[in-house]
Amino acid sequence: MLEDARRAEEETRNPPLPWWFFITQAVLLAAISSAQMLALGPSRVVTIVGLVAVVGVGMRMVFTRPGYGVVWPDGQAVFPYMIAMMILVGVPAVLAVSLEIPWLWIIAGVLAGVATLEMGRRYRKAFGRG
Repeated sequence: MLEDARRAEEETRNPPLPWWFFITQAVLLAAISSAQMLALGPSRVVTIVGLVAVVGVGMRMVFTRPGYGVVWPDGQAVFPYMIAMMILVGVPAVLAVSLEIPWLWIIAGVLAGVATLEMGRRYRKAFGRG
């Protein structure tokens, strides 16, 4: 009975996520980063719409799945991804702004996409869904 409870908790904490989830998130994050090269108005629109989409897809697929209710994120599992994103996207973004080198936003976007796809590959492998 305890083993069943452990499996149920693991399944709830780390749900099966399809590849399209990671691809969608990667494309959205890359688009948001790359949009920073646009003029202020379009950049803001792409950023706001993109962030709403990232949060919406994430909430729907991870935190408010049908049959599970609202689920709290697995902090230990997401921590390495968040650190990687802060470094891989944050460094080019800070350099792009501080040194006024706009093409670095493309680097930030590519790295955001690659990091998200790699995280998806590892996630699906770790939880037996890939």
